[in-house]
Amino acid sequence: MTQAAPNKLEARFCQELSKQLSLHRVVLLFDPAEQLRSLLDALATSPPSGEAPGGLNLGELQAQWVVAGTSLFALRHQLEPLVCADLPDPLLVYLPQRQEADGRATLLELIRAGTVFEAQLVNRARVYLREVMEPEKVEQLLKRPDLTYRDIAIALEQSGDGGFSQLKALFRQQLGGMGSPPENAELARLWLASDQFDAGTSTKGLESELQDLLHSRWGLGFPADATLADWRQRAQRALLLHEFLHDWHGDELTAFAKQSLPVGKAAEENALTDVKALRRNHAGAYIAIAARVEEELGLRELIGSERPGVLGAIDTFPCEEQFLLRSVDAFLAKGEAAKAQELVLARHDSFWLVGQPTDPTQSQRRLQWELARTAASLGLALDQAEAQLPKPTAPVEIWLAYQADLAHHVDGLQRRLEQQVAELTAAAVEVAQGLEQLRNRYEQLLDKQTQRFTDAFQQAGWLIPGAMAQTRIWAERVQPGAGRAVVFWVDALRYEMGASLHERFSGWSREQLSDLRLEIAQAALPSITPVGMSALLPGAERSFAVTEGDGEPCSVVDGVPVGWSNDKAKRLAHLQQRVPAAVVLNLVEVIRSKEAVLLEKLAGAGPVVITSIGIDEAGERDSDERLANVRADMQRELDTIEEAVRRLAALPLEQPLERIVITADHGFLHLPLGREPAMRIPAPAGKTFKLERRCWLGHPSAVQEPCIEIPPADLGYGTNGLSVVVPRSAGVLKAGGSLCYHHGGTSIQEVLIPLLSFRCNPAGAVAADEAKAAKGKRSKQPAWPGALPEKITNRILMLPIELPATLLNQGQSRQVVLGAYDSKSEELVATPIQAIGAELDRDTNRLTLTPGQAATIGLMLPAEVSAKKLYLELRDAATDLVLHKSQDLPVDLIG
Repeated sequence: MTQAAPNKLEARFCQELSKQLSLHRVVLLFDPAEQLRSLLDALATSPPSGEAPGGLNLGELQAQWVVAGTSLFALRHQLEPLVCADLPDPLLVYLPQRQEADGRATLLELIRAGTVFEAQLVNRARVYLREVMEPEKVEQLLKRPDLTYRDIAIALEQSGDGGFSQLKALFRQQLGGMGSPPENAELARLWLASDQFDAGTSTKGLESELQDLLHSRWGLGFPADATLADWRQRAQRALLLHEFLHDWHGDELTAFAKQSLPVGKAAEENALTDVKALRRNHAGAYIAIAARVEEELGLRELIGSERPGVLGAIDTFPCEEQFLLRSVDAFLAKGEAAKAQELVLARHDSFWLVGQPTDPTQSQRRLQWELARTAASLGLALDQAEAQLPKPTAPVEIWLAYQADLAHHVDGLQRRLEQQVAELTAAAVEVAQGLEQLRNRYEQLLDKQTQRFTDAFQQAGWLIPGAMAQTRIWAERVQPGAGRAVVFWVDALRYEMGASLHERFSGWSREQLSDLRLEIAQAALPSITPVGMSALLPGAERSFAVTEGDGEPCSVVDGVPVGWSNDKAKRLAHLQQRVPAAVVLNLVEVIRSKEAVLLEKLAGAGPVVITSIGIDEAGERDSDERLANVRADMQRELDTIEEAVRRLAALPLEQPLERIVITADHGFLHLPLGREPAMRIPAPAGKTFKLERRCWLGHPSAVQEPCIEIPPADLGYGTNGLSVVVPRSAGVLKAGGSLCYHHGGTSIQEVLIPLLSFRCNPAGAVAADEAKAAKGKRSKQPAWPGALPEKITNRILMLPIELPATLLNQGQSRQVVLGAYDSKSEELVATPIQAIGAELDRDTNRLTLTPGQAATIGLMLPAEVSAKKLYLELRDAATDLVLHKSQDLPVDLIG
């Protein structure tokens, strides 16, 4: 209804009010049931107040109007200045919730001077309603005790559109009265989802109309003596069960033979459509409904012994999602990884995983399915790695391609899998059988790989053609070449981690870097830190040895002893002596130092060495007796390395840092559980200088299988060198140290290390520099593209994100990096673990978002987080430009 096109009843009221006001100037309207209030509100050009009248547009006449309050004496006092003139302006006095008899004594003078308008809504409306409605429906409407002008106006409007429904009018009114009345389908769904309309339906006596609508929609009948709540529960059970059975592909379920279900093709299709719409538009209500119906029907027990295929493609009930996850577990336990992956991919968008992204239960379910996805991927990778395992007679150089193409994928997936397992409690893991099978397969593969590679390595004289010797890295990759160099010496960066960094840097723009290259280098033996870090020093290309020291081994570089375990200072002193202009920083200094401090330290032109110990320290902390997720710490170290490269490349130095080299001292083996006694090998007899889990150094008197002695001459360590004894398998020696994480042996995971190199282009660094210069100026960043919590109370943080769409970016996906940072130290605290409505590459932490498309991203804070406040930062993955930055969010974890 609008002023431009009033209905006939409105026009009639306006005409009669105009006539009365023209004749009497003052008209009183008593309205005990407030039947005409909605009409006057619609006609008002301005509302009345306690001090001034409002305005009414009656079409033929413009009038003032006043609404009576609780005191008629106050009303009379307010009206005196408005009616004192001989010919006052037209004035309507509206008296809601009052009979004429209540106000006659107080307002008698006004009544005599003016007139009283008789509303007679029912009589006036009947004529116009009968023009568009059947007489029975007209009388049914007019008999309603709470009838108002609004009800009649809606009836006239709807009748003009093809039919009037009191039920639709009620729903429209309770929904705010905006827009068109809901159609039958939407009305049925609204009723199905909520009881908010029940009171109005009962008050207005509309049960019969509701029953007719539900029967026509779904073919269901309801007992007349039952409550509306009973009707709703019956309908919910019937519709959800119908969808479940419609998608069922097993034997007939006789347990439901007596259940009332939709009947007829149209009713069945309507039911399927309405359940789907209920899930989509009323997710919270649907979760509660499905849980109740599932329990009433005993579905969890009923489907417990069925095969996966019987459930079809729709997860009507939560027990279906949980049953299917158990099916994934069963496939994995039988070694059928392809079937497991097929099932995981088919269910990745199940309502019970993404229907309510911020629901804590669904967050936990997504963790389970992410674990299942990784487990299936690991199973497939194991299939390939086992099938293409080099033969025992294969030359050692064949192992380089095997590592680059297959083996490192297995190692990376195994690390990710165990990181995800550690995010859950052991009892909570729902793919436990599959997990055990994958762990056994991985350990068996490690053992086969190590035995065959060690044999081939020995046959080649402990030198791998095609792999750069660790001792040559400084001379051939750091020292030569145009542009100032930065070399990262990363403790325990095994090859799969280097491949992960390579993938990250592949996502940088061409303006930022070029000549990206990943090679395989051969670590010096034994593959432990005092040896590997010494082999990276300048001069090692001329000579390198591990000899007898003062009661312990000693690494010797170009004839200069550089010490052992606690002699990092000696190694760095050797570096400074050979390259006086070299600058040494640790990774934490690069991240935490202010730019001015870094500029001062890096003011020269010499090479820069960045040391990193986070990966090895995390691994050494791992044991059966600790619950810390050390692999998450390892992953954060990789994040930090990338962040450090960005920061160094962006520094406005006179001699910019252009050439980047990232390498390691050794790799490692890392298993989730301590080695069984059968895998612990007695150490060799003889004079011992060093005994670790994976190696022994000294002068052996006897070496027995499964160990192998490597004489010092075979390694080029000379006559004064120490023999190295290692297990030929992936087993460990009986020694101190972690039974989960170890290195020192001759597995491909320990010996084949990454050598990653690239150039950071000065032109590309400008964009990164500008982005970094903006860091900290949060007020200048665009508003965060989504809702943020007032404070962080849970370790799992689900963030709605929707990049703004413009004419230039619509439909074009964008790769971004999301991180949570400690507001005080600005250290990276958490990166994404889940993505709904977006793609997440867990190896690189890159998200692919589509502008204008809503996504929900999950981050998990580490258990030991100490930050009092965090902020979120969203950057462009290619340019490092900060796209959005949040305000500081207080951290107050519950439990």
